[in-house]
Amino acid sequence: MTHSLFSRSLAVTAAAALFAVVTSAQEPAQSPAGGSNSGFLTGLRGFEHFHEPLGQPIYFETPFNDTGVRAIYLRHTFGNGSLLAGGHVTVAALQVRAALSERWQFIATKDGYSDISTGALGGDYGWNDLAAGLKYVMHADRENDYVVSGGLRYMAANGDRLKGVINGNVQEWSPFVSTAKGYMPDANGNSRLHTLTNLTLRFPSDSSKGNVVGHWDLHVDYDLNPNSDVVVAPVVEVHGLHYLDDATGANSGLTIGGGDYTNLGSNPKHHFVCWATLGARVELNHNLEAGVCYEFALTNRNDDIWDTRFMVDFLWRF
Repeated sequence: MTHSLFSRSLAVTAAAALFAVVTSAQEPAQSPAGGSNSGFLTGLRGFEHFHEPLGQPIYFETPFNDTGVRAIYLRHTFGNGSLLAGGHVTVAALQVRAALSERWQFIATKDGYSDISTGALGGDYGWNDLAAGLKYVMHADRENDYVVSGGLRYMAANGDRLKGVINGNVQEWSPFVSTAKGYMPDANGNSRLHTLTNLTLRFPSDSSKGNVVGHWDLHVDYDLNPNSDVVVAPVVEVHGLHYLDDATGANSGLTIGGGDYTNLGSNPKHHFVCWATLGARVELNHNLEAGVCYEFALTNRNDDIWDTRFMVDFLWRF
């Protein structure tokens, strides 16, 4: 009963937050410096001094609107005392984002290839599910270094069914709201301290085959050497994941969830998972950026699929 009440409360709160932001943010995005244009491919300019999130690569969506490609490699380990009895999954993927106008952006956030090995299920490999959607900049304030965006993402069930369980299990819709705020402006008026937040709700197309999952994410970074050709910024993030209901389908006997990797449609024994990210970003002339991070569970590593994760990425912006 407590879990049901908590789940409903969180779901209602998240939905209300999304509705409030969408309905209240009526101010148009300011025109790019140097003159206005349609924003096709260029998107919304003026926030290039911010950095992208590092952890939670599929669901921690940036609020910015630009055009670029992000290459990702990660290695995620499972707790030895978890239902999977240890092991790991490695993922190589490529994300694509394209500005359709100053406000609208197309996002392709999940694809790639996975190689999984577990003590309980053995190993397998194959293609991941595909996910894509649209994002809309609802509020942009360059003077106060503040951006709010919202969007909707769709995940298909096309991936290889690794060990008959992972990927290709259920289609999923995930509305989200993301924000960015800058602090401590430098001599040029660009902030050195940056925060990013995200709130996401994941709804399966078939509730018997998938879980409703809520995510929240917080990112903080600080430019050590602003206004340099190569800017270095340490990054700290905290991520929370809530399994908001239990599925009743073929995987309902599983007592772990799919985390931010997949939607298992299970009956998780523990409905809250939290982890931290420590890393750094290195940016070259605003349009090239590399990142490296180490992530680790803050909740019990054997409760779900979360133990540790190492990730590197490389971004190119138009």
